[in-house]
Amino acid sequence: MQVMKFEDNFYDVLENTDRVLVLYGIGKAAKKVYSYLPAVSYVIDQKADGVMTFHDILVRQPEELKKINKPLAILICVQDVEISNEIKSRIQKMDINAIVFEYCNNSGFDIYHPVKYVSTRKQIKYVRLVCHSSGWILDKFADRMKEQLQLRGIRAEISDSVDSEADINHHIPFHPYEPIKDYADTLMITHVDSLDKLNLLKHQLRTARMGICMSRETMNTLVNWGIPREKLCYINPAQDGAIKPKKYTLGITHKTYMDGRKRVEALLDICNVIDPSYFKFKIMGAGWENIVKEMQAGGFEVEYYPEFDYEVYVNLIPSLDYYLFWGFDEGSMGYLDALAAGVETIVTPQGYHLDVKEGITYPCRTVDDFTDVLLELQNKRKKRTELVEKWTWSNYVDKHLEVWSYILGNDNEIYHNKHFYEDGIFSVLVTNV
Repeated sequence: MQVMKFEDNFYDVLENTDRVLVLYGIGKAAKKVYSYLPAVSYVIDQKADGVMTFHDILVRQPEELKKINKPLAILICVQDVEISNEIKSRIQKMDINAIVFEYCNNSGFDIYHPVKYVSTRKQIKYVRLVCHSSGWILDKFADRMKEQLQLRGIRAEISDSVDSEADINHHIPFHPYEPIKDYADTLMITHVDSLDKLNLLKHQLRTARMGICMSRETMNTLVNWGIPREKLCYINPAQDGAIKPKKYTLGITHKTYMDGRKRVEALLDICNVIDPSYFKFKIMGAGWENIVKEMQAGGFEVEYYPEFDYEVYVNLIPSLDYYLFWGFDEGSMGYLDALAAGVETIVTPQGYHLDVKEGITYPCRTVDDFTDVLLELQNKRKKRTELVEKWTWSNYVDKHLEVWSYILGNDNEIYHNKHFYEDGIFSVLVTNV
């Protein structure tokens, strides 16, 4: 009696032999495969009672195999591995001429076997960051990750070689990684821009546990190029959070008047509504001293020139983002200079302002009009900064820890952030969740 190996294709072997086919088992696996088999001569099952049939074939007890005086080809159709092994052991003790195949473990039957992840560690205590970079960007990734891991009480080291004692060896970037042995390696995939890099990555991911891309686009592209989907995820990169939003520079270039024609106090009404984090002012003209002090006390950055200086003026106007004027006295000469400099304007629609077609970017008549426009600009910039507000190094490392826990087979809860972001663990094709 001979037990055939996985690569001994059932159909190929049976085609070149005159053995009679014996189906061992009458459960789900046997029912699935029966229609794909050549003529079955005998059916064997422990449940046989002398009356039971399977596709009109009498089901016999295993001991009756010894009574069949013909060369046999036995196909074991049992999905449970332990039971299948018991059957093979029982058959091997019989004095029969037989070759034995296993339906669930033979190349002739394209059976899908889900990956089973074995829990190896319950907590990540040591991460080796394998960094071969001599440039500041990748070094920065390694440094920031080390800082964040240490803040979480995790031992983190940066080196140009792996450590077999580390729970995770994370390679920054993937190119120098040598897949000699599995040390729970993950690879930072920056970009793949050549066939050599693609083939290198395919070779590396036979051993490495996961390739971590920087974007969904790169991940999907690599899948289309033949990288196994289960070996890829993506984690968006981080920004330092040290850069503050660029402030809009608002310019005013006229002096104050005792008769109130400019109603300069309106500037304080406007400043009471807008956020000094998003606006600063450049003012040229006499009489603004007290208002400037109040503005500065409210947190606004103000560059103030009480005297008119033409050389300063011709440099000041082009430095503005918006020229501001809320008076109703025919118009402001600074409005013309702002247009000459290509500066946008937030001014009253009156006088010669109207004679410059399309010269007014935002026409405003009341304080509410001005504050509405400035709040619109403020919210536009605020929304832009909020786009990457959560792209922090803290979140970047937390997402790596979730992916690392997954590939180590840890059964701790790593899905509590579901629906808060799409990258990290949620870009992994998860089995057995």
